[in-house]
Amino acid sequence: MRFILLAAGVTVVVLLGLMIDVQSRTPVNRPAEPSQPCTIFAAGRIEGTTAEIELRPQLSGRIVELLVQEGQFVSKGELLLRLNDEQHRHQVSLAAAELALAEAQLERLLNGARPQQCAEAAALHQAKLAELERAELSWQRIDGLRQALAVSQQKADDQRTLVASLRAQVAAARSRLELLEAPARDDEVQMDKARIQAARAQLELAKVQQEWTRLRAPSDGQILKINVEAGELTGPTSIAAAVVMADTSKFHVRAFVEELDAPRVQVGMTARITADGLPDKELLGHVIRLSPRMSRKHLFSDRPTERHDVKTREVWIELDQTAALVVGLPVDVTIQPGSQVDVEGERVELEGGESARQ
Repeated sequence: MRFILLAAGVTVVVLLGLMIDVQSRTPVNRPAEPSQPCTIFAAGRIEGTTAEIELRPQLSGRIVELLVQEGQFVSKGELLLRLNDEQHRHQVSLAAAELALAEAQLERLLNGARPQQCAEAAALHQAKLAELERAELSWQRIDGLRQALAVSQQKADDQRTLVASLRAQVAAARSRLELLEAPARDDEVQMDKARIQAARAQLELAKVQQEWTRLRAPSDGQILKINVEAGELTGPTSIAAAVVMADTSKFHVRAFVEELDAPRVQVGMTARITADGLPDKELLGHVIRLSPRMSRKHLFSDRPTERHDVKTREVWIELDQTAALVVGLPVDVTIQPGSQVDVEGERVELEGGESARQ
């Protein structure tokens, strides 16, 4: 009986301990699995089709004419400003004159000597021949008299040297005539052609340097900022760009996604864009390009909870509708991983997300 009562007492104690243990445990409430991926938030700004393009002249100089104003739309190649190009204009004129001189020298070489020069050389040759013939006849008479000891040796020597001199003069006159009548040699022609090519290259270089005094628009776009005035000095090393422009025919958003969300962003994800400057307007778009690297955060919203010591990934978003926006306007971007845009521009549903309308 004692054994039975002891066993019953132990059983009751064990049961009471188990009941107390079960009641003292706090139930673990596990969160439900999210029905769709978490939304990605990022700060961004409005940009044109191209980023802001800073333009500086390729040469240093003083501005003599400023041809555009801020906000003006320009076409590719349109003249924006002009520097003083007086020196370069003279260089172009000098190079053009040197080219004309080289071409004239080649033409003169190909045309040969003038007919009057050839006639003069021929007449001189005939005159020297006549003098030589007269001197030779005199030498024949003097030589006969010399043998008969009728003339002095000095006079005979003078006549003999005169004949030799006239023979040399006749040969020189003949060579001069042949030179004037001969066609141009190939090496002389090649030399003059090389001079022409060098002069033409100098002229083109002078024109290029003169063109560098003109600042032209590299593409269609809008003038965003002008940092110079007529009369100021500017150049390629100026701290501030002379003109800042961008193609604003279509606007994009450059967003900066922080490092925790950067790996989840994909091309085609849909995005919603809002801005304090557009309180009653929400823009829709989709991701079209991703930066392949992370960089330091340089766009800040000045919110108390914002982190400054993080890296960001640049994301470009194309807007689905056109709107009158301002380049550089800060915006808030909400990227939704649940829907995506395919290559034809239609949004398709991803696994675990809701489909969105086109």
